[in-house]
Amino acid sequence: MHPTLSPLESRPAALRFTPVLHLQTGEPVTILAETMKQFEERVSFGPAAQIAEPKSPAAVIAEQVTKIARLAHDNTDVRPIMIAMPIAALIDPDTPLACDAAIRRTVLCHQEICFEISDASLTNRSKDIKQALIRLREIGFRLSLNATRSWQTPLSADLRILFEGLRVDRRQIELEDDLEKRIDTAASCGMHVIAEHANWRDGDWLESIGVELAVRPRADG
Repeated sequence: MHPTLSPLESRPAALRFTPVLHLQTGEPVTILAETMKQFEERVSFGPAAQIAEPKSPAAVIAEQVTKIARLAHDNTDVRPIMIAMPIAALIDPDTPLACDAAIRRTVLCHQEICFEISDASLTNRSKDIKQALIRLREIGFRLSLNATRSWQTPLSADLRILFEGLRVDRRQIELEDDLEKRIDTAASCGMHVIAEHANWRDGDWLESIGVELAVRPRADG
């Protein structure tokens, strides 16, 4: 029997859990924690901007980790939980230790959290970004790469060691040779490849090129 999630109405409107399913078996393999954007897109104006001291990106992502971990413990046993790591938090030097402290305030362990890093964050990789990724891994967190909007960063040997998953847009696979090559590279080194906008009927073809998982796969019709 598949693990079940409680109704979305029972959770805060800012958060929902979306299972990532195996295209051949339909079994949930991991889960996405989808949240409202809370970084560069949110600003305060007027008197409200002066009431509360602005939180650092490290503090915001740490709060999300705590909230998501606690809600996941109560609502689903699918692991790991994928949490988006915005560039603002990734480049904050306090993020690794803040997230370490955050997960320790819950009953989950570090290995049950997988931070998803956007490909765009790594396009112009700096030593600081790479060091932040290494620190997150050393603490015990998992890392995955989101290449649904861009796929410019080469999957070099050092990155393949750090990342264990790759998310892509199925609609782009047949249009972009570079993306298909990246999928082949990721799958051949053992990374899980997740497709968005996939149909169940694509399961055999996607598996043949290294894509075994999907977010919200669609039925024909």
